[in-house]
Amino acid sequence: SGVFTLDPVYDGIIGGGGLALTGGLFIYDFFAPVPEFDGTVLNKDEVNPFDRWAMRPYSKPLHITGTVTEVLSMAAPLALIATDKSEWGIWAVMYAESVLWANGLKEALKFSVQRERPYMYFDGAPQDKIDDGDYLKSFPSGHTTMAFNGAVFASYTFSKYFPESKWKIPVIAGSLTFATATAVQRILSGDHFVTDVLAGAAIGSFTGFMVPFLHT
Repeated sequence: SGVFTLDPVYDGIIGGGGLALTGGLFIYDFFAPVPEFDGTVLNKDEVNPFDRWAMRPYSKPLHITGTVTEVLSMAAPLALIATDKSEWGIWAVMYAESVLWANGLKEALKFSVQRERPYMYFDGAPQDKIDDGDYLKSFPSGHTTMAFNGAVFASYTFSKYFPESKWKIPVIAGSLTFATATAVQRILSGDHFVTDVLAGAAIGSFTGFMVPFLHT
């Protein structure tokens, strides 16, 4: 159908840039020292009012279900299996590029901002997250970033491939429902502030749309 096209030079730049960003941050994370935590529960009054109202203590069950809906959102582009087989390589490359950029951008922000997660303002913060330094990676929400990247990528590309399809609305509604559910559960699990998930949704939506858009 020729809706999207790949170009070796162009995709070398987009894919290579995303790979360099994600790979570089992965290496940095591996060698970066984990900050010491003195065990003090943080003061909720120091959080801005916009974020403070939705703060929650840590919930492992909601942490797990938020990961499940994230994975379902990231799997939404599998709806593109309905395209001709000759297109599979094209959308697979585009999706890989968008995932690399979404992941790289959110990781870069996590390392730069170093915001404590909401559960650090309550008793019962998960010790394993404190030990590996994950408690300092609240902004932006990575789960929400990746969920919206998958949902928006699937919605945009499916609509381009099948503008008249009766499945267009179900694909868009279904994928965005899972992405939104991920964002809500990340707040309710005590893993994120409202601003974390809003930023994650913005980064994910931008990368999920922009990468295929640049290939039209």
